[in-house]
Amino acid sequence: VKEPDFKRIENVRISKMGLSESTLTLDLHYYNPNKFRLKIKEAEGDAWIENTLLGHFTIDTMVHIPANGEFRLPVKLQVDMGKILKNSLLAFLAKEVMIRLEGNARLGKGLVYINYPIRYEGKQDLEKLLK
Repeated sequence: VKEPDFKRIENVRISKMGLSESTLTLDLHYYNPNKFRLKIKEAEGDAWIENTLLGHFTIDTMVHIPANGEFRLPVKLQVDMGKILKNSLLAFLAKEVMIRLEGNARLGKGLVYINYPIRYEGKQDLEKLLK
């Protein structure tokens, strides 16, 4: 199984706004280089922005991944607003920010599923993310 290629983060939306915690929903856009279809049952992990923990993400929907095709993972991200406002205000003023994702997914085909690591680190254009 080849690792899917991360393309970009899309469709960032605030689904719940709070003073202590907020919930963002977003899509992680990937390309599957494998010649076979896969499924992701669930996934979870943590997200950082400019080395500050942004929060915990989950994917609780079955996602069908086409062979040699692009797919999107719908992510729900719980954000600790206190940490963000305290530590990353300057990051939101920059044009690009460093985003890091680390976690695990249940990836498989048929009845066989394995734990698969989710790893991404790279610069993202804030203006495009927040459109």
